[in-house]
Amino acid sequence: MLKHNLITALKFLRKNKVFAVINLLGLSIALAVSFIIILYVVNEFSYNRYHENRNNVYRVLNHYVDFNQIQTGTPYILAQTLKDEFPQVKEAVNTRRLRGFSIKSNDEFVGVRNAVGTSSGVFDIFTLPLISSMGTEGLLDNKYSICLSQSLAMMLFEDGDAVGKELTAIINNEEQILRITAVFKDIPENSSLRADCIVNGFWNIAPINATFEEDNAERNWARNFWDTWILLDEKTSSHDIENQFRDFEAKYHTPQSLKVNYSLQNLSDVYLNSDQIGSHLPKGNKKDIMIFLTLAFLIVVVAAINYIILSTAVSVSRTKEIGIRKTNGAKPGELRMQLLVESLMLTLMVLPIAVYLMLLGLPYAAELFQKEIHIIKGNIVYYALAYLVLTLFIGLASGLYTSTWLSKQNVLKVLKSPVVYGKNKSFFRAFLIILQLVIFCFFVSGTLIINAQYRFAMNKKPGFNNENVLFLNIGEDFKYYKPLLEEIRSNPNVISAAGALETLPITGKGMIVVPHTEDENNMVTVIMTEQDFDFLQTMGISLSKGRYFSESYGTDLQSACIINEAAVKQLGISQPLGHEIIEGYKVVGVVKDFYFESIHSEVQPLMILIDDEFNEQIAINYYPENLGFLLSQLEKSWGIFAPDIPFRYSLVEDLTSQLYKKEKSLIATASVSAVFTLIIAVMGLFGLTLFMARHRTKEIGIKKAMGSSALQIIYSFIRINILYVIIAMVVSTPVTLFVMEQWLRGYAERIEIGWWVFALTFAIASVVVVLTVLVHAFRAARVNPVESLRYE
Repeated sequence: MLKHNLITALKFLRKNKVFAVINLLGLSIALAVSFIIILYVVNEFSYNRYHENRNNVYRVLNHYVDFNQIQTGTPYILAQTLKDEFPQVKEAVNTRRLRGFSIKSNDEFVGVRNAVGTSSGVFDIFTLPLISSMGTEGLLDNKYSICLSQSLAMMLFEDGDAVGKELTAIINNEEQILRITAVFKDIPENSSLRADCIVNGFWNIAPINATFEEDNAERNWARNFWDTWILLDEKTSSHDIENQFRDFEAKYHTPQSLKVNYSLQNLSDVYLNSDQIGSHLPKGNKKDIMIFLTLAFLIVVVAAINYIILSTAVSVSRTKEIGIRKTNGAKPGELRMQLLVESLMLTLMVLPIAVYLMLLGLPYAAELFQKEIHIIKGNIVYYALAYLVLTLFIGLASGLYTSTWLSKQNVLKVLKSPVVYGKNKSFFRAFLIILQLVIFCFFVSGTLIINAQYRFAMNKKPGFNNENVLFLNIGEDFKYYKPLLEEIRSNPNVISAAGALETLPITGKGMIVVPHTEDENNMVTVIMTEQDFDFLQTMGISLSKGRYFSESYGTDLQSACIINEAAVKQLGISQPLGHEIIEGYKVVGVVKDFYFESIHSEVQPLMILIDDEFNEQIAINYYPENLGFLLSQLEKSWGIFAPDIPFRYSLVEDLTSQLYKKEKSLIATASVSAVFTLIIAVMGLFGLTLFMARHRTKEIGIKKAMGSSALQIIYSFIRINILYVIIAMVVSTPVTLFVMEQWLRGYAERIEIGWWVFALTFAIASVVVVLTVLVHAFRAARVNPVESLRYE
């Protein structure tokens, strides 16, 4: 029976090549897009599954009670103290990425992006299989030890045989000789812990001590710069430990220190459940995953609708065949099975084509997801299962309606008249076409609104100079900071230059709490940052009151601060100049509010202090016509002072653009979805119009014989489809308004949705539909009525 069904299905597909090809292409495109999204979703949910102890590994979170902020930064001493205090903690380590770490290779220093400082216990907590090593214990006990990933070892040593050898590295701007104690397998991309090399945690302590002019960062409970990871006994739950944290905090934190509460986060939750947690580790977003899954679903729905529309249309020519088979004793179940086999055969033919298109599209998907999408070996089974299930589901769901409808046809009616459209069937087909257009109009309107908001954000004046300014990244504890700054200032292509602890827009934030001037119980969170003299002028930040920092005032370095207008307002300060914000620091100036973050949020209170030594960036305002030449000069100057450290810089306009990368991703997503929906829907409409033109030959011939002009014939084709567009706009407009208004609530500064969005959407949809229908309508209108009536 199955063999017979397959042969019959092949004959039918061969007989209706045009419709088979349209369905084939539509389903291929829809499945290819869906497969890419599934690849992304599977990768996102597979984060940290690689680590065998994931169910018992936890990250310690630091909840700043006064700020209502959760951060991952914890004290260096916390890891060892937890291990000593809690017998349920089998292992504990702290980790921190080293900045400006580079390794000498072929007489040149190569920057290593993921260099992690930690202790030997990291190999017990995380799954880091060793390829070769000097034993299995204490691999990082010596501060001059280093462990390399397999790919880095292969880059440094041709045969990859690295264990026991020495290498030269730049750590904290100084050359160090390190001994390689192990080579471990490359950590997969879907891991929160990423490391190309691992060194002793000692190297993270020195820059902290230098910054705070102390020598006890490893024992100071106020220096929260490390991520702490613990491995619990299998019989211990995280709640057992968390219930004891309040006593633990009281024991080790002084009353004068910031009030903090520790909690634990399982490794499995680190990637997808850290939206409200301040962390430098990569984060996923469940909302984004749901958006992409919804888009995949809608595109698949459009393709499935195409299949149903074309299949039911083409099935009209099969009613006589079905009637004869029923007369010969075929049961409805057998007929349904035959039609379902045809549907499944078509979708299974699509599967390899869709996979091929997916592989072609992967390199271009990075813009869509704002990250590289790779096939991860450990996820291949999940990919294959998801692809097969989705393909079979589409085949079954799409073929179910057609098979049910055809198998229920009355034999006598079918044999008398093989064309059995019926009002219900025409209405259902119209409903499906309108549904396709609703989805398309939603995508187009959404794309226009997102793009308008993105352009508004990019054109919004941030209150500082975001053009013709770059930041030179000098890293922590750069000992040639001042001579390099003077060298840069002397460059004729530079307007001004100044040091800064961090870039603008600000990505990492220090915070303090300050009582309201009229209500000491009302604590206001104030963002705090440190910059060098002339930074505000270099960035073009305007004064509202008072003055800028100046080296002419000897007290500025020790006791002056500048605040923004938001701080004046929220703290209730009537006379800001001379006001003491925190003990020992008085306001010398008030700057106009500027967006030191994105326009997603309102401008927050800000306090700026002076630091003329421990800056990690140099802001450079330059003449725009000389950027290329300036960069070459800066690189030469950099080579004089730091020849072994990579030259790194960032343009402020690029940093600003990074704040809105999610909007760029949404624009790309909505645009791609609209294009693919358009392609699939147009193919379906093209096929349906072709079929209708063929089966209305007699009707058109009679109309022409009765005096109808070609334009009237064409209009009869176009009129109904324009009506479909109007209905689709009526349905999609309120849906789009509701969804996009919810999305725009995430912005402190936003656009208003104008009527032009929907007018343009209607125009685009109408033009597309008319052009698609016009091809067959024009051809049908030109046919000689004598020829039409002769063959009917």
